[in-house]
Amino acid sequence: MSEQNFEQHLQLFIEELKQEDQMTEKQRRILEAAIRLFASKGYHASSTSEIAKEAGVAEGTIFRHYKTKKDILIAAVAPLIVKIAAPFILNDVRTILETQVKKPVSEVLAELYKNRLSLLEANEKHFRILIQEAFFHDELREALIHTVAGEGTRLLRQFVEQKIAAGELRPHPPEVIVRVVLSLLLGMVTFKYVVAKEDFARLPEAEQIALTVDILMNGIARR
Repeated sequence: MSEQNFEQHLQLFIEELKQEDQMTEKQRRILEAAIRLFASKGYHASSTSEIAKEAGVAEGTIFRHYKTKKDILIAAVAPLIVKIAAPFILNDVRTILETQVKKPVSEVLAELYKNRLSLLEANEKHFRILIQEAFFHDELREALIHTVAGEGTRLLRQFVEQKIAAGELRPHPPEVIVRVVLSLLLGMVTFKYVVAKEDFARLPEAEQIALTVDILMNGIARR
């Protein structure tokens, strides 16, 4: 998989903003400044005065275009999810699940888990901000669910259905298998970054992934 960096995708989005004819130059500068500050400091830690300074405009100019700081967030970050976060997060998922479908399920899942953990590690700061703000703002949460979660679940379900049809997986309801696969990924992320960082680090990440996939494929009962 190619190296992924959110900063590069962010810069591409900012370049796109410069080409939006429906925006004034000051609006573009305000949104560019807001995106940079929200990505580096978070929404709540970024003030409108800082956004104005970064954009090179008076603070009053911001409020002529946007009534509140939340309006800036919705104008800047919701499109960011659609134009950057969704393809940025999903491109490798699509490649893994669609081009490696002939490989054994265990190999594909191991590659998927490895890829997702690597992506998160390389862009942890941005994902923390994205998740935190989506938790507090319905508009962002809906955008995240409909773009990233919706498409990711669809791709995984398609893969699972292919493997069930090929006889490689037991004929359980595909949505249940998808939920288990994603739950184990979420569990690894939670334990690595939130619950038990030290415990997670006791084993090499590759071994953590291999054990997780083994348990997923074979269960925990002694055979």
